[in-house]
Amino acid sequence: MTRTTIRSISLILASVLALFLFSCAKTEDAPASTGGNVEWTPITDTEKAPETSPATEGESVPESVPESVPESVPESADSSPSAPAANADAPLPEGDVAPLALMYHLVLDEPYSALEDLFVRPSELRGHIEALLEKGYTFIFADEYGSYDRKTVIMSFDDGYVDNYTEVFPIIKEFNVKITVFMISNYVGCPEYMTEDMLKEMAASGLVSIQSHTATHPDLTTRSEEALRTEFETSNAAIESITGRKVRALCYPAGAYNELVTTVAANYYDFAYTTESKTSTAGYPLLSLPRLRIHRGFSKEDFLAVIP
Repeated sequence: MTRTTIRSISLILASVLALFLFSCAKTEDAPASTGGNVEWTPITDTEKAPETSPATEGESVPESVPESVPESVPESADSSPSAPAANADAPLPEGDVAPLALMYHLVLDEPYSALEDLFVRPSELRGHIEALLEKGYTFIFADEYGSYDRKTVIMSFDDGYVDNYTEVFPIIKEFNVKITVFMISNYVGCPEYMTEDMLKEMAASGLVSIQSHTATHPDLTTRSEEALRTEFETSNAAIESITGRKVRALCYPAGAYNELVTTVAANYYDFAYTTESKTSTAGYPLLSLPRLRIHRGFSKEDFLAVIP
C-alpha cells in the first residue's frame, strides 16, 4: 500500500470521525457522554408555557441540523392505525372517553445526574403498568389519539435515551403493551441515545411508535416560521426513514409553544403534546394535549391513587 493511499484512507477516516463528533458534540447545553469524570445531564422539560408567551425555563439544545435530509419517505411508510381525529383547534366532544397521557424520560435504578426525578425505577414502571391493566386501561400510541368507548392510556418517553431500549423495551414486551418514544432525531446514535438499529427493532415489534421531539430540541417559541419548518421536516424525514412509518405526533421541547408554533405544526402533525401535568386530556385541543408527569419514587400505590 503506497503512502498516498494510506494518507487518503486516513483523511477519509478523519472526516467521518469529525462528522460524528460534530453531530454529537458537547456544547454548553448539549448532551454528553457519561464516560470519565464528566457528568452528563439529561434534557429537562418544564411545564407548558402559555400559548401567548415563550417558556422561561428549560434547557435547549444547539440548532445543528444534518447537512443532508432524506429526500423522501420510503414508499412503505404508513401511519399506525388510529382513531378518527377531530378538528385540531377543538377538543373532543364532551362525554367521549379521552385518553390519559403519561410523560416519562429515563428508567434506571441508579441515576447518573442530579436530576434524579427523571429516573423512574424499572420496578416502578412495572407497577405503573400493572396498575393501568388492573384499572382496565387499553394502551394506545400517541398518534392513535381519539374518542374511545373505554379507558385508554398513552405511555410516552421523551428524548430517546438508550435505557428506553435496554430497560423499557424488555418490560413492555413482558406485558405486551404499547408505548410511544418522542425522539430527538439529530441525537440518534449519539452517546446516551438510541441507535438506528434500536429504533428499527422497537418499531418493528409493533409495541413502539417513534414520533417527533423535533430535530434539535430548541425552544420553538423563539424560532421563525422557516426555522420551525426545518425542525419539523428534518425530524420527520429522519424518523420516517428509520421506521418506514409516517410521523403524526409531536412533543414540544420543554413544553414551549405559541400560536405560530401550533399553526406551523398543524401542517406536519395531527397531534401535539405538552408538559402540562393533568390526569385527563379531555377538553384540550389536539395540538396542546397535556400529559401526567411521572417521577422517580412514584409507587404503584401512588399511581393507583392518582389515575382515574
